[in-house]
Amino acid sequence: MLFTILSRVHSLSLLLVLTFLGATIIGAAKTGFVPDHSRYDAAEFQNNKGGSRFIVSVFPNPSGKRILLLDNAATDPVLAATVPREIVDKLYNALIRKGLTVIHSYGMALDEIEGEFDAAVLIYPSDDYVNADFTKLAARLEAKVLFDYCAGWSSADADAAGLMHMNFARTYWPHWLDSEMRQFVEYMQKATAAGDGILWVPSEALSTTAARARWFLPLNYYLAPRRFYLYKPKEGTSFLTEYFQWVKDYGETRPYENQVRMKSHPRALSKLTKMNTARTLNEEELQIAADRDVQWILFWRHQADFKICDFELVDIETVRGWK
Repeated sequence: MLFTILSRVHSLSLLLVLTFLGATIIGAAKTGFVPDHSRYDAAEFQNNKGGSRFIVSVFPNPSGKRILLLDNAATDPVLAATVPREIVDKLYNALIRKGLTVIHSYGMALDEIEGEFDAAVLIYPSDDYVNADFTKLAARLEAKVLFDYCAGWSSADADAAGLMHMNFARTYWPHWLDSEMRQFVEYMQKATAAGDGILWVPSEALSTTAARARWFLPLNYYLAPRRFYLYKPKEGTSFLTEYFQWVKDYGETRPYENQVRMKSHPRALSKLTKMNTARTLNEEELQIAADRDVQWILFWRHQADFKICDFELVDIETVRGWK
């Protein structure tokens, strides 16, 4: 008797789940489901101490550097992804203690803010700040650096103006909604043939274990049937525990040691020439390229945020000529 009752309860629960799933799918189809950023949680800055070290680390001598905080006034509405005021205050105080000069915008329009600065920090993602004229902004920034605490700025647009964009906000939308990745996919589709072999080569140490940094997964999907080759691909593309070990193992091999960074090599997409990821290959990497019939080397920095300045595609013959 008890077994019969439990079986019926289980069957009813399964029916409810399947009914809900079917209704969800049908409802999405009826409303013309179009995936975009608005369907996911807003980006979030998660450093409750203010993240001053992100800014200070860029300057060999931070004393006297002028930092523009693009924040909101007390009367401005709080928008999604706005950094809380208590975090902004901690950031301000920490930068002041380290000898920097910090200027609040308090919601003032960019064109109305006077003076020149070394870097700008996006705290409040208003339309005026998010849709900034990066060419004009670049002319006012000595260090050409943007710190984004809201994930509100376009990395590609900033790059085109010669600005280094550094995003420190966690994003919740999936890889395939990243506009910079889409732009890079279009470039790769034009630059390479469908059957080409492409060897992924990190230009430096892998700096994060964030799962989102595995951009080789969506690129492999969108650029199929191109042949991608990666260091220990089974571990790098597996579960997170294996992936964490993969990052650690790569750090121990250090194949980038004693290699030359090719900063003078012309870049195909990025305007940030000083941040070129291209480098010479060691003998083992060159042998792998030969064994796998590779036509291209894709140099990249391992970062959670996709930026075109972190990627550089170079044909294998050019790379061989660097040795």
